[in-house]
Amino acid sequence: MDKSLLLILLCLCMAALLAAYMNPPLVKLAFSKRILDHPNARKLQNRPIPVIGGISVFAAATAMLLISNLFIDTSELYVPLLCLFFIFFVGLFDDMIGISFVTKFAFQIVVIFFLWYLGFRLDDLDGILGINNIPMAPSLILSILAGVGLINAMNLIDGVDGLSSGLGILSGSVIGVNFILHGDIIYSILAFSFVGALIPFFTYNVFSRKYKMFIGDSGSLVLGTLAYLFTCRIIDQPIIYNTDLYSISLMLTIYAVPVFDTIRVMVARMLRGHSPFLPDKTHLHHLFIAMGYPHVVVTSIILIITTVLLAIWFVLAFFIKDVTIMTIVMGGVSAMLVWGIYLYYDHQRNKISRTYARSVLHARMWRRRIHYIYYRLQCIIDHKEYPFVELGGTANTKKEKKK
Repeated sequence: MDKSLLLILLCLCMAALLAAYMNPPLVKLAFSKRILDHPNARKLQNRPIPVIGGISVFAAATAMLLISNLFIDTSELYVPLLCLFFIFFVGLFDDMIGISFVTKFAFQIVVIFFLWYLGFRLDDLDGILGINNIPMAPSLILSILAGVGLINAMNLIDGVDGLSSGLGILSGSVIGVNFILHGDIIYSILAFSFVGALIPFFTYNVFSRKYKMFIGDSGSLVLGTLAYLFTCRIIDQPIIYNTDLYSISLMLTIYAVPVFDTIRVMVARMLRGHSPFLPDKTHLHHLFIAMGYPHVVVTSIILIITTVLLAIWFVLAFFIKDVTIMTIVMGGVSAMLVWGIYLYYDHQRNKISRTYARSVLHARMWRRRIHYIYYRLQCIIDHKEYPFVELGGTANTKKEKKK
């Protein structure tokens, strides 16, 4: 086996072991310090859950990056890692004491601007609509919109057990393999270190009750920032394979579910006259939960949707030769699939709700009739005066009714 691949595998396994070791003590620490996510009308859990799972993920992945520096020069990751540290602590403070969405939004813009200044920028559209190089000012605006959008999309999708971490494992694996195929060993180490750290967290989050933790903003904000970093890195890769022409559509496909679901939710909120940042329970995963699906099933469905979209992208990349058409087709397919599934299941839920409401009304009507008959028979047996009961009303005697 190549030494580079061996190092990547070592980082993945060691990050997984370290994160698995850290999770149980962090759960005890969270309960002792009351760093918990309490249930409310918007939350899906029924008991307080520790919300510092991002610590184990970030610490384990960072440790592997520092250790890997003993075998390969990873110094070019130091500055991006500094940005990840910053956004990690922003999320951690939000988990512990709470931060307004305006403050978080401002910090996100600062981080993306700093990354843009360091060269992680969207300044080339790869020929989409005939556009290649983008001037500095439009590049800054596009980078901030894309970066902040990805961060919030990954943050908002963190509402079901295993969803954000599962998507992080899937996306990190696909992107890490892409880096390996292009000889970008340093960034493949970064990708697979986080994949390794997310695997034990996913296991505890989905299947454990005693050591269950939420990843929190400290984890989801880091995953969103990583999504932006990886997007910029992949777009800037040299073209080695024919599929490299479609790098933008690839990244759009990988993050299609959180991106298009967030767009739908925010547009719907604004159409109702609400703030697009107002929390509610209208995301795709909320709909599946309302339909009665367990968390693990909801997570599996969304990961399967992402896998299907990636398979569609891979097939179309061999048949479509135009970058613009490829991007439009994948964007359209992703949007129609994500929004179409929501509309279908929302219709099914409403249909079930209407049927259930009619059943409840019929049951109540028959219960009143049975009660009325039972009460009259009881009066006959007890030699009492016959009652006069209107369905849905109160019982009166005949004399009271004549008055």
